[in-house]
Amino acid sequence: MSRAKIDIVPEQAPHTDDLLSPQHFLEVINNLGTLLAAVYDRRSGLTRNQTRIVIELLQRDGQTQTELAHALSIHKVSVGIYVAELEALGLVERRTHPTDGRAKCIFLTPLLHANKHVGQEHYAAIHGTAIEGIARKDYLTMLDCLKRMRDNVSKLDAIDREKTGA
Repeated sequence: MSRAKIDIVPEQAPHTDDLLSPQHFLEVINNLGTLLAAVYDRRSGLTRNQTRIVIELLQRDGQTQTELAHALSIHKVSVGIYVAELEALGLVERRTHPTDGRAKCIFLTPLLHANKHVGQEHYAAIHGTAIEGIARKDYLTMLDCLKRMRDNVSKLDAIDREKTGA
């Protein structure tokens, strides 16, 4: 029987005064992401995972359930549930795969395309509020820093995957 690897993190106060600590960074990033998602979800009327599926299909329409599951790192059965919910709302439809009659491809419907501007307007309004009072130069610096962090962590992820064979 194999055991999952568990890393023990030193106990820290929930709100550390050290602004450069990893805990503070993760808390700020996580709290902002959670809040942005909650506000958007409330305004759109969709759940977080329904929104993720719609966004993925906006980028590459016609994916199979398996492709969506891989792209979003969600279990295939869960994707099926979210797709069924979106289908019931008239936002997506399943069509037979062009070369594999057993598979279905998920496509956005004309209803979703006709109303996607509403979601885009929600994003724009939330973004506008989020960056209110931040100088353009500071905003662009922040984006550059976040991109650098993403690139750094992506390199680390690749190294980890190579070591574990994932």
